[in-house]
Amino acid sequence: MTMTRSTVIAVGLAALCAAGLSAQTQETQTTTKTKVEIKNGKNVTVIGCLEQRSNGDYFLTEARENSRPEWSQYALITNQNLSKYVGDRVEIKGKAVTNSEGKVSVESKTRTEVENGEDRETKSKTEGTTGTFDMPYLGVRSMKRLSSSCR
Repeated sequence: MTMTRSTVIAVGLAALCAAGLSAQTQETQTTTKTKVEIKNGKNVTVIGCLEQRSNGDYFLTEARENSRPEWSQYALITNQNLSKYVGDRVEIKGKAVTNSEGKVSVESKTRTEVENGEDRETKSKTEGTTGTFDMPYLGVRSMKRLSSSCR
């Protein structure tokens, strides 16, 4: 009789613990919307090598604007997946933002929906003239592959 009572108590405690744990579990869903806008800037056509950083950002190295003989680099702004062009020599038409011309505005809205809880929303806005490693920004309007190698 004592063994049966201990088993019933143990099963009852296990059921209460499982019910308590499932009551504490909440599902959350987070969505982020980002809007990137280039204000002013200069229309350019640039030829260079497309590279990608480990964080997914694209940049153009060994870049040469048609009207300038010197080499430069650009942090690219695009919502396109350019991964199939990484390592290629490309021609990009777009809008360049430098310290003297234009700005890039990035607005982000993040919404977290909590099941059986209070939803949260955060907003952020940043503006700047240079991207990663102080490279000027280049908003990509169009791109074409010139060569499958930059070497």
